[in-house]
Amino acid sequence: NLFFATLNTEIRDAKNNPRRFSKRTRNDHRNFSLWRYEEEIANPGRLQELFSQTPFINGGLFDCLDSEESARSGGQRLDCFTDDVNQRKDYSIPNRLFFGPGGVIPIFEKYKFTLRENTPIEQDVALDPELLGKVFEKLLGAYNPETSENVRKQTGSYYTPREVVDYMVDEALAAALAENANPDDGDRQYLRERIGYLLDYADACNDARDIFTPAERSSLVDAIANLRVLDPAVGSGAFPMSVLHKLTLALRRLDPDNEEWEELQKRIAVKRMEASLDTPSQQERDAELKEISAVFEQYRDSDYGRKLYLMQNAIFGVDRQPVACQIAKLRFFISLAIEQESNGNAENNYGIRPLPNLETRIVAANTLLGVANLQEKMTSPTVEDLLRQLRSVRERHFHASARQTKLNLRKEDNRLRVQIQNELEILGMQDSYASRISSYDPYDQNARADWFDKKYTFSLDTSTKDGFDVTIGNPPYVRSETSDKLPDYREMRRQIISGGQYQTLYEKWDLYIPFIEQSYSLLNPGGFTTLIVSDAYCHARYGKKSREFFLRNGQVRRLDFLGKIQIFEAGVRNVTYLVQKANGADNAPERRVHNKRFGDVTLLPTDAQRNLTDRAFFPEDVTAPDFRAPTLPLSDICYVTYGLRPSSKPGAPDAFVTADLTTARYDDIHCKPFVEGKHLDRWLPRTNLYLEWGTDRAPDQFYAPTFPEMYEAPEKILVPRSPGANPKATYDNRNLLFTPSSVGFIRWRDLAGVRNGSVSKAARYRSEGYRADLPHREDLDESSKRFAIKFLVAVMNSAVLRTYLIANRRSNIHLYPDDWKKLPIPDVARERQEPVIALVDKILEAKASDANADTSALEDEIDGLVYDLYGLTEDEIAAVRSAASS
Repeated sequence: NLFFATLNTEIRDAKNNPRRFSKRTRNDHRNFSLWRYEEEIANPGRLQELFSQTPFINGGLFDCLDSEESARSGGQRLDCFTDDVNQRKDYSIPNRLFFGPGGVIPIFEKYKFTLRENTPIEQDVALDPELLGKVFEKLLGAYNPETSENVRKQTGSYYTPREVVDYMVDEALAAALAENANPDDGDRQYLRERIGYLLDYADACNDARDIFTPAERSSLVDAIANLRVLDPAVGSGAFPMSVLHKLTLALRRLDPDNEEWEELQKRIAVKRMEASLDTPSQQERDAELKEISAVFEQYRDSDYGRKLYLMQNAIFGVDRQPVACQIAKLRFFISLAIEQESNGNAENNYGIRPLPNLETRIVAANTLLGVANLQEKMTSPTVEDLLRQLRSVRERHFHASARQTKLNLRKEDNRLRVQIQNELEILGMQDSYASRISSYDPYDQNARADWFDKKYTFSLDTSTKDGFDVTIGNPPYVRSETSDKLPDYREMRRQIISGGQYQTLYEKWDLYIPFIEQSYSLLNPGGFTTLIVSDAYCHARYGKKSREFFLRNGQVRRLDFLGKIQIFEAGVRNVTYLVQKANGADNAPERRVHNKRFGDVTLLPTDAQRNLTDRAFFPEDVTAPDFRAPTLPLSDICYVTYGLRPSSKPGAPDAFVTADLTTARYDDIHCKPFVEGKHLDRWLPRTNLYLEWGTDRAPDQFYAPTFPEMYEAPEKILVPRSPGANPKATYDNRNLLFTPSSVGFIRWRDLAGVRNGSVSKAARYRSEGYRADLPHREDLDESSKRFAIKFLVAVMNSAVLRTYLIANRRSNIHLYPDDWKKLPIPDVARERQEPVIALVDKILEAKASDANADTSALEDEIDGLVYDLYGLTEDEIAAVRSAASS
């Protein structure tokens, strides 16, 4: 009743009838502007009195999702807002959930609420609409149409903290506005610096006349009026909301009386009508100009007009999850609603202007997928004319308030979409592709388009601009192979690959890689893109093509390395970048490292020559040294693989161990030592557990069956799969020490079944399982003969190779066998290894007596010997030491 028949219903209808209860007649049956459930309300008169004092809000947020059509005509009941008990769903929500102890109302009463999203400098603690972003992040763990698993993690949906959002928005807007405005002295860099003050809440630049000339102020207002900003993965709307607040702040300071802003909106409206209609009537033109004048007449000293037309013309968002779009729109509605004040006059809706409809500004669609040949077919004069008409309908719908007006415009929208589909089919587009255009209804709050087109999705006028001036956001982090666990993502990945539109997919790419390329391709020439992504992008192999793409096609302006700060709960370390769509050889970006807290910045030196390669994306402290001495890859010396992996089959074991070292007994069941990644330390394991034998947790029950001979070796090296920023190697000389997949193990290549780094299928899958008799070779490979395991452990634990691993691994969390296999080992004779081995023996002896023994002096000696084995210069040694210490 509150949402559908009050907030979404005018106080009086077109016939001047007030809001009322349904009379349960045939005419009232599907009229969702009437109150229901009168017989279930204790005091209907009191409710009517209260609701009659509530203004009409509009905005699409409060639309009833039930269809006006009957079920026979294809209608559906989603909200079940009806007096017909046979059509209601059997929901039961007890009053205690609202009013009982621990209920919603008692919880709310403990907090102070505000409708203004606090700026970073405000210290008054309150629950503001930003909370919706955090709600969204948690909500995904429970609500998702694809899976009931931890969707937030699987879909990479994490809420970006406000200080990070505002920083990225400041940088992008300052760059874009400086690019599109005209400084009097021609110095764009100085203009950009001054714009930074303009966007700073804390700065006392409330009168922009102090730092800008009148011509510069007008030029900046014009640049803001013509700006287009897109968040391609909008989530709960954090980035668009920050853009709205920052641009509103800038306009308030540049044009405090809204005079220039009002005049620009009138020009834009006339231009939009002329672009949408061949011969716009004087009546239509006058009506829209009158509406703009009315807005500014009522809210001359308010931010209402600034925000309203920024929402209409400047800010856009896409997300593949409809619930995200709804939350983002809610934040926009709240931000606009708080700029209004009631005048107590019910005749004109208490002075409250109905909110706009944002369905064509924040859309549910898949940013990464397009429709084949759509751009080519849209150049047809007939299609272009239909698109102009569609653009006109959607612009009118943006401001429409009366329910019937909106319904009529939506029907016209549907008619035009069908006509566009028919024309595309005539032009030769496949039916399945053409139907995707007409089938997507932007006004259906539960619908999602599985495609995106910058020209069609927002019905933009592309006569002057083909894209966006800024793309900004936090794309999902989902590894391509991980996405196979989600059917919807698996299909999206297949379409991304088969579509062939992306140049930067490489090896086991992450989902944010195509987002990076798409965000860049959607820019206008000279535009800026800034995303926050995993800092694995800077050094991982799967990011190589993307980095090269940026350096080949654009200019990298700034890199912010956040590796020492945990931005998200996911444990991913991050980097933000600012790249301009502009050709040029200048790719020596300003590179910043944020230290213990965000904003505590250290500037890194810029080597212009080195930065002409993708090394530009490496922070200074993880740049790998160049080795001049001869080396061999570790895979030429040792066999590198994972340990036991649990099977996904029903009834398969889901745990490995039963007892700790201090309590376990050697017996027929608990007889095999077992160590997990979390138990590994540099040099020796901290502890180990015992694997059950002869039960359903024995090695032959795992995927794939593993035989003891693969683990049995006089000496081997264990490495954790997920060491974070602390790679380490552990020495082991116990026979049959088993490991799970969280541990990689490295051993001499002395198994008859080992070929080119993998165990033969015959050995792995023989019917006898792990007890198969696999013969040993009598001799090691020639390479293995020349290297001692203890020497390899020392080199792998050295500062040199720790730095090398961090700089070259594929993931910033995990280390895979391929990462270890490629480690360059100094190719030196045994006699040069002996001094290193002697130091390792001392460390192992000390650690065996006391796991916490301080062996740093011995480790420093090893580092010194390893520097010499690699032939590093003094400068390279200093760089490695600096990197290792951080």
